[in-house]
Amino acid sequence: MNRRMKAALAAVAPLLLTACSGTSDDDGDACAQVRVFARPASGDAECRSFATPCDVPQGYVECCGAFHGDCVSTGTRCVDDPLDACSPGSGATDCPGICQ
Repeated sequence: MNRRMKAALAAVAPLLLTACSGTSDDDGDACAQVRVFARPASGDAECRSFATPCDVPQGYVECCGAFHGDCVSTGTRCVDDPLDACSPGSGATDCPGICQ
């Protein structure tokens, strides 16, 4: 193998390997490598950051809006969090929400 081919392979190999290095949940489905914010459904804690959707514990709801970004879970949309004191209709533009 010539020197250029080795250099090209060395440059492309990390990209190919990271595409296949996702984690799996208990059902064997691959987890997207995307940061997710979530809090306990009871609302008794702030939103925490998780490395993948599979890392979010049972009984947690996904946070969205403000600096949390959009909903990662498919089929959900960002709505006002009824358990927080922030009211988006009162002029607050950085109110976090939950995905439902």
